[in-house]
Amino acid sequence: MSVDDRPAPPGQRRDITVLRRKLAAKHPKAQAMLAEMGETAPPELRQHALLCAVCADDQEAAMAIARQMLPNVPALQPLRLAYQATLADYCRERGLPCATVVAPIHVEIGAPSPYTLPFRYTTEASLFASVPNAQFLPGWDFVIGEDDTVLHDTGYLTPDVATHDFMTFHVGALDCLIHHAPAEEVYVDEEVLFLSAPWNSVGHWIIDFLPRLKGLASLGRQVRLAMPADAPARYHELLRMFGIGPGQIVACAPGTRHRFRLCHVYRPGRAEPPNPMHVDFVRSGLRPDGAPAMQKGKRVFLARSSVGTRMIANAAAFADFLAREGFVTADPADLSAEDQRTLLGDAAIIMGPFGSNLFGMYFAPAGCHVITLINNPGIDPIIAPTAAVLSLQHQYFVCASAPESGRKRYKKDTDIIVDCAALKERLDAL
Repeated sequence: MSVDDRPAPPGQRRDITVLRRKLAAKHPKAQAMLAEMGETAPPELRQHALLCAVCADDQEAAMAIARQMLPNVPALQPLRLAYQATLADYCRERGLPCATVVAPIHVEIGAPSPYTLPFRYTTEASLFASVPNAQFLPGWDFVIGEDDTVLHDTGYLTPDVATHDFMTFHVGALDCLIHHAPAEEVYVDEEVLFLSAPWNSVGHWIIDFLPRLKGLASLGRQVRLAMPADAPARYHELLRMFGIGPGQIVACAPGTRHRFRLCHVYRPGRAEPPNPMHVDFVRSGLRPDGAPAMQKGKRVFLARSSVGTRMIANAAAFADFLAREGFVTADPADLSAEDQRTLLGDAAIIMGPFGSNLFGMYFAPAGCHVITLINNPGIDPIIAPTAAVLSLQHQYFVCASAPESGRKRYKKDTDIIVDCAALKERLDAL
């Protein structure tokens, strides 16, 4: 790293305009060094050359280097260099109010049975701020400031996690990001609430995005919501349960930067482990009239067939077991929200492998048993505590890990083997 690439002194920020100009001037030399070293070029040189190419607006060279560093990145242009900051820091630097609207909550959940675990944690504070001329890139879940600063804590994931067609390169020494920024910009002359949407994950839509609707209460008046135009129909169905229809949404087209006269941001904080206030808020929207009484003996198994991870390895024997024990089997991905509400609203037992399929419990009646089939209860930061907040009776049924797993994206995506005889004993004891 050269002297011009060094971070600013503590408490100060580099002038990114000057930095871009200096790095652009180094682009020819960096490219020549990279060409000379070829495949033996160290990561530091590749990153420096990528920085220089982006700042010189040599997009073809930048993308070529990006694909050397991450071979599977999508061919997205243009790339740009931008500062990142927290929502609170960005507002403080510009004299904008940023209020803590939900203080951190200390949560302690006991373990009433040998099949559960205690939970003790403190939630993150929830913030509310209004950012003039903020930008939104549909498909990338971050508010971007007027000066292109990425507000990295406004997304449900961190910027280093690629989502759908977006990727980032974090330049740690400069506390900057290289990211895709569509060249076309649309100005929306109104104030909006930042809602956004996850890519193809109803579970994260429920736990990470629907709580952002609390921003309307912080604002105290109705404004339209900014979200991607290609958001799945299921997301809109759940919004209708909160009384929000198409006319209350600014549908932002993919591939275009949207800049708003004023963007209101409700930053809920992490959803894992869950904030009880947000769990209650989402539950009240999905079941405003409460759930009906439990139907004794009604058992529902929520499968993950559509996801293809954390599957039951002894599938045939387990399917026979479910039929004998009177379970109705359904994959939440195949059901509308209304169908889930009907199916689960009076269930006595809900069972399924660990995962977002179990968020159907938001529709379940108080006292319903929720059984998580899991190989290691220690990997669960959310299902059990959410069940406790919803006044459901949760327990783990620990299963053996399958020697091999099919589709496995993360370490936790291990297929399991269910001991059907032991599970029957557990069910009979309820």
